[in-house]
Amino acid sequence: MPVFVYKVDMTCDGCANRIRKKLSGLNGQGLEDVDIDLENKLVKVTVNNFTAEQILAEIKKTGKEASIVPA
Repeated sequence: MPVFVYKVDMTCDGCANRIRKKLSGLNGQGLEDVDIDLENKLVKVTVNNFTAEQILAEIKKTGKEASIVPA
């Protein structure tokens, strides 16, 4: 399964929880796991049926600046 990593402008647990909640809406559609590293401002997402760009678009819907971290 693909794993994508994103740099996200998060400053607090509230930011991380907003992202986690937004991505949890994709459960059952191919989202397998979300790991958030608040200290390093990284979000690691394991997916089955999504592209890196689709997940990036979902993260950006939270209002946070985000970018894909190259592998």
